[in-house]
Amino acid sequence: MMKSLVLESLKSSRLAKLATNLYMQSPTDSLNLLTNVDKFLRSKFDYQDEKIETLQYPDYMLTGLEMSGRLVGDCDDISTLHAAILTALGFRVRFIAIRSFRENSNFDHVYLEVNLNDKWIMYDITLPLGTTVEYFGRIAIQV
Repeated sequence: MMKSLVLESLKSSRLAKLATNLYMQSPTDSLNLLTNVDKFLRSKFDYQDEKIETLQYPDYMLTGLEMSGRLVGDCDDISTLHAAILTALGFRVRFIAIRSFRENSNFDHVYLEVNLNDKWIMYDITLPLGTTVEYFGRIAIQV
């Protein structure tokens, strides 16, 4: 589902405008571009735990950004938007779903990995930079 939302969102003019603006801030260096996207999303994102799990379309989140200046959602929402932005910028990304607790059979957290020079780098907007994630189960879904 998240992968299809990313691919569908590539048709969005809002997404194209945002990706272009972020690119113009650091057009010559891929690592700098990744860092600027990360900083932008962290500066605008408010984590909101969902009682009933829903998945927001990237364009819906960008509409919220236009209206309130903020991006609101949980880990799958921001990861889907993050993946859409990076895919629009030409990066290879994959979703990582993890089980944080041994006794939990469900995957309870999602973040991104971005391929840079054939190395996968973790990006999780919901956690402080440099945080190491421990898990008891993991799946990767390439976009």
